[in-house]
Amino acid sequence: MLIRAVSITNPLGLHARACARIVNIASRFRSRISLVVRGRRASARSIVAVMLLTAAVGATVRLEIDGPDEAEAMREIAALFHDGLGERS
Repeated sequence: MLIRAVSITNPLGLHARACARIVNIASRFRSRISLVVRGRRASARSIVAVMLLTAAVGATVRLEIDGPDEAEAMREIAALFHDGLGERS
């Protein structure tokens, strides 16, 4: 299992478009991918679950990835967060 903490730098936080990007990436991998914010856990494959985390800019998200392709999944999901969830200008 790989675990990494990332910060949300996107000014809008985890809104619908950003959540859709997370789900899109997570659905390409066989590994189980979870996001944890303030003790609340969500499957990265469920847009509703990710949106219900209600994480705003500055929040810390713990990525927990377990499975056969966990290293590649971690690279891609962490890169998405590093890029401001695809919304850097």
